[in-house]
Amino acid sequence: MRRMAGKEIRLDMTLIEGHANVLIRVGDDGKVAERVLYQGVDTRFFERLWAGMNIDEMPRVTPMICGVCSATHHVCSALAVDKVRGVEPPETAQNIRAMINLGIHLNNQALHLVVMGLPDFLPASEKRRSVFRLMASRPALAKTGLKIMELGHTVVAVFGGREVHPINAVSGGVARAPSEHEVKELREKFEKLKSDLETFKKEALNLLAESKEKISNYESGTEYMLAVVDSKTGGFTPLEGVAKVIDSKGNVVVEFRPEEYTKVIDEKVFDYTYVKMPVLRSKGYPQGGMRTGPLARVNIVKSYGVEEADELRDKLFEEWGRPATHPLLYHYARVVETIAVYELIQRALDEWDFWSTPLRNYTDSVRGEGVAMIEAPRGTLIHHYRAREDGATEYVNVITPTTFNAVAMENDLTKFFQGKNVAKMSDREIYAHAVAIVRPYDPCMACATHTVAEHQLGKILIVDKNLNVVREVKP
Repeated sequence: MRRMAGKEIRLDMTLIEGHANVLIRVGDDGKVAERVLYQGVDTRFFERLWAGMNIDEMPRVTPMICGVCSATHHVCSALAVDKVRGVEPPETAQNIRAMINLGIHLNNQALHLVVMGLPDFLPASEKRRSVFRLMASRPALAKTGLKIMELGHTVVAVFGGREVHPINAVSGGVARAPSEHEVKELREKFEKLKSDLETFKKEALNLLAESKEKISNYESGTEYMLAVVDSKTGGFTPLEGVAKVIDSKGNVVVEFRPEEYTKVIDEKVFDYTYVKMPVLRSKGYPQGGMRTGPLARVNIVKSYGVEEADELRDKLFEEWGRPATHPLLYHYARVVETIAVYELIQRALDEWDFWSTPLRNYTDSVRGEGVAMIEAPRGTLIHHYRAREDGATEYVNVITPTTFNAVAMENDLTKFFQGKNVAKMSDREIYAHAVAIVRPYDPCMACATHTVAEHQLGKILIVDKNLNVVREVKP
């Protein structure tokens, strides 16, 4: 459907998780003169609902806001509760928690590529772009990707207790260890699927290599990138570390620990969206917006600790520069991380201890406050809790990767659309450009806005300066 009685365009956006609008504001001449906005449309107020809950319940309930990367919420929440309690988990428990997060990283990178990201690279003749069309056009890519996706879920189930909304991480450690039989079966599955991983890598990279023109068509409008790295090595870590922010030249702008995040990050609030807009406090909105996730990590981490992944990343830099900034290179970064995480899990299954006791150190004391910050598949995740002496939670703040990426998505959309006459563009053309920019970020609106609505998917809207809808774009 197309309407031009006003000054905005709306589009139903598929292949994202949850609901969101892209608001493209135009002048009387039909040109995009102002900033393009990314609008979260609903909220559940989870942080307020959790106030008053016993602090030890947080690792169980916080993953419920998302069915996709709930495992990282689970681990991050447990880390924050550890700090509220003032307890250090045993090494065995840390190993098990790390495996939970590694498992969801493997699952989500393959899932996004096959189901949401790579269908965008099918030929223009493909009017419908989905995993089903990818299956028909590139069967080897789709089939192997789905196998790897399921393997990641199996890792989460073995170490987290179940595939979705895991339950094993508790205050001070974990509730149970995996059985030796479960770990043995996992080893066998990882060995069996190595040839599938190789096929997946080659097929994905071939499709991306065929799409260089499409990738180069969309430039970055975002100056900064954010990722958590190992505090000792600067490498990739599935648990806590330090956060680093780099600029578009690769210079480290700021480095901070979890408890220092409020000094560095300012969570802006605007009346057009339910998503908070985190920016660098020193830079403000929108200049201080930060990109996070796989593309940020490949640029920031010193090493993944996996030679093949690091070599693949070096090839990315050779072709696109370092730091690599084009938004569609998120898809390339996910291939790099699929290779890296697969090897890290396989290595851990052979080398790590999951059975030494104790599995948990527990105390009834409450220090009062705890902040945890780790890398989810989509990027940096922060859980911040305060509790009373009786253990009741009195303050909760959760900053998700999609929340961080909201400003970056606006920046990149603005970079592309500003100055263009969208009145002369078809719905299909507008839609194709907008989703090509948004989808690489893999926005998960369920935990960014805590959405509860059932009435709409994402939309791309052409609006006037007062955000009155002029046109709703249909794919």
